[in-house]
Amino acid sequence: MTGPIVVTGAASGIGLALVQRLRASSIDVIGIDRNECLVPGVPTVRCDLADPASIREATRQLPASIGGLANIAGVAGTAPARIVLAVNVFAPQLLVAELLPRMAAGAAIVNVASVAAQRNTQPPEAIAELAVADGPTDLDAWLHAHPIDGSAAYDTSKRVLVDWTRALAAHLIVRRIRALTVSPGPVETPILADFTASMGAEAMSRSADAVGRHGLPDEIAAVVAFALSPDASWVNGIDIPVEGGLFATRSAPFPALKGLSR
Repeated sequence: MTGPIVVTGAASGIGLALVQRLRASSIDVIGIDRNECLVPGVPTVRCDLADPASIREATRQLPASIGGLANIAGVAGTAPARIVLAVNVFAPQLLVAELLPRMAAGAAIVNVASVAAQRNTQPPEAIAELAVADGPTDLDAWLHAHPIDGSAAYDTSKRVLVDWTRALAAHLIVRRIRALTVSPGPVETPILADFTASMGAEAMSRSADAVGRHGLPDEIAAVVAFALSPDASWVNGIDIPVEGGLFATRSAPFPALKGLSR
């Protein structure tokens, strides 16, 4: 791996858990966050991921060689739709565009999406339009044509991120740079209360009841760390749900599970 791994959202939650896991393996890490990452030996570049100018300034402070990029930071659906889409869609796209020239063969890009992508109600053509939107003007035009609140924007943002990352992976195959998404279910992070407010306490409780609990940040970070590593060299262009079996509990029971008891 050439160069450090850049991790957004490095100061808390899944991002912090990922930084701690990578540093435990002696992997160099640089955090991007509004707040300082307090893990020893990990510098933090302060950045407002809702502001393209702030992102470009942050990337100017990063080294010439980058070993990988983990876009972990995101905002919940309690934020206005424009902020949700800017942080959850445009920020990862802009960071990829700015840092790809610094990545060599063997690098990896992991974008953290969400199982909430399955809840998206926007049609495929609207998703495709948003995926190629370029800057605030395009975003405003998209929202004018597709007015949605923050909660729906969160679901849509994660659908866009999954689909866009798959297309990115195909584009980068010739460069031998991998790209994939990891989609957590509900996770015990500092913004879990925001997700509960935007998605509804009942829905969150159903998810926890179905699989026994919510996930832990390190359980998601473990999968992201694997996806970034050379051990995942043949894992590319896919979405990895990390949700404790939530999807399985929602599927129709298989009719021939003979001899099994719960």
